[in-house]
Amino acid sequence: MSKRKSAKPASSPVQKKSAPPVTPRPRSAGAGNYMSTIPGAWQVGLLAAILGLVLYYVTSGYDYCLDDFSSIKDNWVVKGGLKNLDLIFSKEYRYGSWNSPGSLYRPLALTIFAIEWQISPDNPAIGHWLNILMYAGTGALLWITWRRILASYPPVLTALAVLIFMAHPVHTEVVANIKSLDEIMSLMFCTVSLYSIWRYMERDNGAWLALAVLSYGLAQFSKESAITFLAIIPLTIWFFSDQTAKKSIRITAFMLIPAVLFLVARYKVISSQPGEEIFSVLDNFIVGAANPAEKLASAFMMCGRYFWTLVWPHPLVHDMGYPQMKAVTFADWRALLGFLLYASMFVWALMNLAKKHFLSFAILFYLITFSLFSNVIITIGTSYGERLLYTPSLGFSFMLAYFIVKIFKIDDAGQIWNPNGKGVLVWGTTAVLLVIYSLLTFLRNPAWKDSGTLYAADIVTSPNGAKLNYHMGLEEAKKGIDEKASTVTDSIQVFKGIERYTKAILLYPQYHDAYGSRGLAYFRLKKYDQAFNDYQKSLEYRPGDAKVLSNMGYIYFLRNQLDKAEEVYRQSIKSDPRFVDARRNLGAVMAMKKNFPAAIEQWEEALKYDPENVTLLNYIALGYRDMGQPEKGKPYLDKVARLGGK
Repeated sequence: MSKRKSAKPASSPVQKKSAPPVTPRPRSAGAGNYMSTIPGAWQVGLLAAILGLVLYYVTSGYDYCLDDFSSIKDNWVVKGGLKNLDLIFSKEYRYGSWNSPGSLYRPLALTIFAIEWQISPDNPAIGHWLNILMYAGTGALLWITWRRILASYPPVLTALAVLIFMAHPVHTEVVANIKSLDEIMSLMFCTVSLYSIWRYMERDNGAWLALAVLSYGLAQFSKESAITFLAIIPLTIWFFSDQTAKKSIRITAFMLIPAVLFLVARYKVISSQPGEEIFSVLDNFIVGAANPAEKLASAFMMCGRYFWTLVWPHPLVHDMGYPQMKAVTFADWRALLGFLLYASMFVWALMNLAKKHFLSFAILFYLITFSLFSNVIITIGTSYGERLLYTPSLGFSFMLAYFIVKIFKIDDAGQIWNPNGKGVLVWGTTAVLLVIYSLLTFLRNPAWKDSGTLYAADIVTSPNGAKLNYHMGLEEAKKGIDEKASTVTDSIQVFKGIERYTKAILLYPQYHDAYGSRGLAYFRLKKYDQAFNDYQKSLEYRPGDAKVLSNMGYIYFLRNQLDKAEEVYRQSIKSDPRFVDARRNLGAVMAMKKNFPAAIEQWEEALKYDPENVTLLNYIALGYRDMGQPEKGKPYLDKVARLGGK
């Protein structure tokens, strides 16, 4: 959509259904002035926010799900609240939930989770509500910001894009999964930054530029992918303003300040780890490609899948891993089609760049914001994740809005609800799309109620994903076990879990986690020999697995082989010094050997990572009692009483 070249000043009342002047520079008046000339403009922002609330209100009652466990519920750093703020900013994203090197650095999201846990421990509702409200607020913010940026285009174009974005079902993973607050905050702060830049260009007020820099910094520390806005910001300025190259460069240069600060902070944190993160074929099947060409073909195949998900968002699925999806060559039509699709979009956008064609901008917005997730430029830790389409889907929404406006030949700059007298056609068409999207969102939301519902829903779409079958096994087995009492309540359910683990192993014979979990299931059923064999098999593929070593130690303990138990427990804590269960069990072995000081040492160390663990507190008190020093154990018993333990 090209810009028009005539009309009256922004402050003039609208006399007829024709475009206002297309001034390349943003209007100097505030948003309130030029928005007030458009009947019902405020209603769009309100409608976008209400749409977000209505679509996702039901998720407020959902439990933790999927990555919520590693990010929140099983993350001892987050559960420590703000007292662990130094660890949140100085450690890798998953430091509090695993002991392997990682590549993520998102301290702002973890800080929010820590605050939530401190305010209301183990309460997913507070996290769900924050996601819902921030998503709704993002809808209003997108309208306010892009209506300002696209002031020289028919306002219905922006209205359609924002509402399409808010209703798109691909956002269910982002809003319904608490962990994906990082996605919401990243786009929200990037949008605030763009808004502030436009206000700065209108008023030449440095305070707005400072807010733009601050907001962009917050976006970076929310999620790494905000770095792509270093390209989006100057592109947007060039497309929709008449700023000189010097000023555009200056504005972009200011955005480099938070970007460099973030990159330096991230580098220090990630480089301080002992080794680099190794991506598994189970997380990203593309790493199993035989050569660079095959890797590229596989990446483009998935790029095509991502775009198709935006076009036809049904069925949605959170995991399309190996071997449901396998590496391919360019002889595969899916890889070839994906390459041709993205190449043609990119070439067309470049060919129309000089014309400042709106569709060119929309395509480039999509391609730039999606680039880091494509596995074409860099290999990331997943081959598919619908959450990764959150920001890129705004570019897609711009495309759809453009085609609707183009088809109905809308150029009315003074009307939103009845542009060019074609309101029934434009909004009728859009209403059909929004109803379809909303219905698909309502149908998808229940899958995210908890991990069990998610795996059960998605196993139908991705039946041969080894990882999905493994996680389904965890949920099946869990239904038959009382975790607090460590007893089996329904052996049939446990065997269902074993069947899923077995299928996962058949799909991927080196699946060490599946062997380990199947071994634990056999252990719960008191089939110790089968459990021991599975533990050995798991350690064959992953020798230093702390959990498997700890579980194996318990079998040695039951066999009264205390020396062997101590040996594997020490191997376990060597692999993961923060593993509370292994330290607790090692302490128990040392206590059995009457070495109470060594036992207490292990329990005290474990308390660093789980300070309110009643079992550990009781063990320490008992240890001091058995040493003949019960007075030293009293503070621990007092803390147990304060915690309500027995």
